[in-house]
Amino acid sequence: MVRSYWLLGAIGTAAAHSNLIVPKPRNAIDSLLPEWSNGKAPTAWQPHGDNPCQCRNGTDVCDVAQTCLWMSVGCTIGCKECDGGSHEGTNPNKDDRCGGGMKATINDSNLRTVNREAVAGSDDDWTKFNPWRAPGSAPVFDPCGRAGGGAHVTAGHGEYTSTKFAKIGDLGSKVLPKMPSGAVWAAGSTVQTMQSIRANHGGGYQYRLCPLKSELTEACFQETPMPFADDSSLMLANGTIIKLKSTFVSEGTLPVGSTWQMLPIPVTHNSFPERTGYGFEPPCYEPFPIAAGLNQGMCSGEWLTNITIYDQLRVPEHLEPGEYVLGFRWDCETSAQIWQSCADINITAAATVVV
Repeated sequence: MVRSYWLLGAIGTAAAHSNLIVPKPRNAIDSLLPEWSNGKAPTAWQPHGDNPCQCRNGTDVCDVAQTCLWMSVGCTIGCKECDGGSHEGTNPNKDDRCGGGMKATINDSNLRTVNREAVAGSDDDWTKFNPWRAPGSAPVFDPCGRAGGGAHVTAGHGEYTSTKFAKIGDLGSKVLPKMPSGAVWAAGSTVQTMQSIRANHGGGYQYRLCPLKSELTEACFQETPMPFADDSSLMLANGTIIKLKSTFVSEGTLPVGSTWQMLPIPVTHNSFPERTGYGFEPPCYEPFPIAAGLNQGMCSGEWLTNITIYDQLRVPEHLEPGEYVLGFRWDCETSAQIWQSCADINITAAATVVV
């Protein structure tokens, strides 16, 4: 049986990071700059000195620049707005940040990514106010993310580097220009996206669409959630791709009845002998402990650089042909954070089948 432990102090100041890789998002616009192009970065995260948004894109360069630094910080369910990480407390990631009192809608232990032994809603259930516990219900600053997650640098590597395109605190829908990704999807077809988690804070995610001609708001994106067409696949740290048995969640979600997918990569902590184990069963053979000091295995870990998720989506059949913006929203469970990005795509009429 897999043990499930969590080092509370270690994640109390952590910031969520993730990359939408394909279609290439607007959030990757800094890749147009020489110092951020072709997977390069002028800055490095310590202690390992790696690229802030390092990821893996099969055999191609993962050219995401600062994509992993567009998010919303300080967001809990039942609140009208996020606080940007200004909330005080010994562990701000376990608090009801606005006192709204909303009850979690995701309480089945099999749908929670950490602390599964805790009775839902009890004092031991410390993730009960965080976004994944009621997917889609927590507020965001902007549906395309906010540079750095708030108005100031947030703890846990929320260090967005200002460029000519954006500075910390900027809202994605306001400052990021249209950036064609080259994606052309037919209505009713099955399409594949690629994304990676840089800092693993559990929870789950959803893809949504908003017409380019509309104002890019959270409400617009919630009007057209994209259904998952099949189980996802996972590129392991050694490059092997495996098919997952995805966990889809459609009850207790917003929009009502829309489907979200639980993040398939369990968190691992091996820095402290008394705090070891997995949040849930890894999707591949993963002996514990993993390599000392790396905190990343073949299909598990906290700080990841080379594990990629391939998602299969169904383009809604009713959509009119035209230009759309694909929104990706990842609701974290171990932190009061939501990661977002937006990509420009074209949708064509449904393909005609000739018999």
